[in-house]
Amino acid sequence: MKVTIFAQKKKTKEGREFYTYLATLTKKDGTEDKVEAKFREECGAPDPKACPLIIEVDKSDANISEKKETYTDEVGEEREVTRRRLWISKYSESSEKFVDSSLDDYE
Repeated sequence: MKVTIFAQKKKTKEGREFYTYLATLTKKDGTEDKVEAKFREECGAPDPKACPLIIEVDKSDANISEKKETYTDEVGEEREVTRRRLWISKYSESSEKFVDSSLDDYE
């Protein structure tokens, strides 16, 4: 399957920078799930400067974990959210290049 990977730069409380990788997966029924992509040590993460990047992953070389978390929003209401992680143990870069179409509906 093809997955478009986005890199997001973040900082720890101590000021150390690191990257998280994000993707959107489409289910067979057409719904989409936003996931955090994690790359196992043996395959290594892609260069964040190359992102967004389309990668190809065999389903046997990846799996998804789900974790339900509860948090309190700004109004003080408790909300439950499901965090999904796509664990990738092997991938290859696709020859297909990412094309941003987010502004196609604008003049």
